[in-house]
Amino acid sequence: MATTMPLQFLRPMGLPRVTTLRRFLGVAKLSTDAPKATASKAPPVPTPAKPATAPNQPYRVSRTPSNNFPIYLLSKAGGNLKQTKVRKIEGDIQVLRTQLQKALGLKEREVTINPLTQQIIIKGHRKPEVEKFLEERHF
Repeated sequence: MATTMPLQFLRPMGLPRVTTLRRFLGVAKLSTDAPKATASKAPPVPTPAKPATAPNQPYRVSRTPSNNFPIYLLSKAGGNLKQTKVRKIEGDIQVLRTQLQKALGLKEREVTINPLTQQIIIKGHRKPEVEKFLEERHF
């Protein structure tokens, strides 16, 4: 007596989701309009652009996969202890700590480094100020 085994590997697979296709194929919205040639009498004035690269700093702060800064707000001790954590730091973390401390006008003990995780912990919720600091340095 032979038992029949279902051969799962022979069954056709379903189609992948649309979001999966967009992610892996990089499909963008298609435009049906053809580019129109317009004759302008004045030449276009180039706008001054920000430098695309960060200045020569001894540290680097990488962005998250969603292209945001790795800055997180923490509330500990029942919400009484508020902290801001900066992650994904490469290079000389001490220089970044001192520059952040001076830019935010904080005391030395209010900006600490976790040497094990290479993260900077700032006293208080200061995400907008830290984001502005990093944007000014083109990270």
